[in-house]
Amino acid sequence: MKMWFNKIMLAIFLGVATSVLNGCVGLVCGSLPPRLDSAERAKIKGAHLNLTVGVATNTAGGEIVISKLRQTKLFDAVDYVERLPQPPQVLAKWESTPYGTATIPVCSILTFGIIPTTVPEPYSFGCIFYSPRYPERTVKVEYLYDSRTTLGWVAGFMALSPNIVLTLWRGPDEHPRFYDHLSLAILNHSEEILNLTK
Repeated sequence: MKMWFNKIMLAIFLGVATSVLNGCVGLVCGSLPPRLDSAERAKIKGAHLNLTVGVATNTAGGEIVISKLRQTKLFDAVDYVERLPQPPQVLAKWESTPYGTATIPVCSILTFGIIPTTVPEPYSFGCIFYSPRYPERTVKVEYLYDSRTTLGWVAGFMALSPNIVLTLWRGPDEHPRFYDHLSLAILNHSEEILNLTK
């Protein structure tokens, strides 16, 4: 009982603390991807691809690609080509992914967050792996899921659920569950990616 009380008090405190920053309309939360089932979890547990992945410096979204691929912990190294100690076995570049539709939360603004606004919002990451010697040989990997984003004071209470996270500092696409699914998507193409080194 005390644990729930502490969580509720934390949600209220965070709501009050961020109300000034959010224009007094409350908090923002988003739903997480589903948990992996036991077979999927077994597939990613301890999985590793003995590859060094390089990203060209002038590639759009290069920092995003490096950050996301590093978080999967699947590769020996991921960095800009010139920062790697030796030439990478495969290269990667960012692939444009869908974004949610911009929404003005009129009701939430007019009621100072008492009436929440909930909208569907896709979270995704996509990249293309390609051969350094034969750039036309490519493998596209993408993970996409539809989240539900809520703006309003109720978001603090919704975030008590293990399937919802407050997006004060990081969004659902920075949660370990997102990286579990991204790792799985990469591993589903592991043979094709390894073939790029041949």
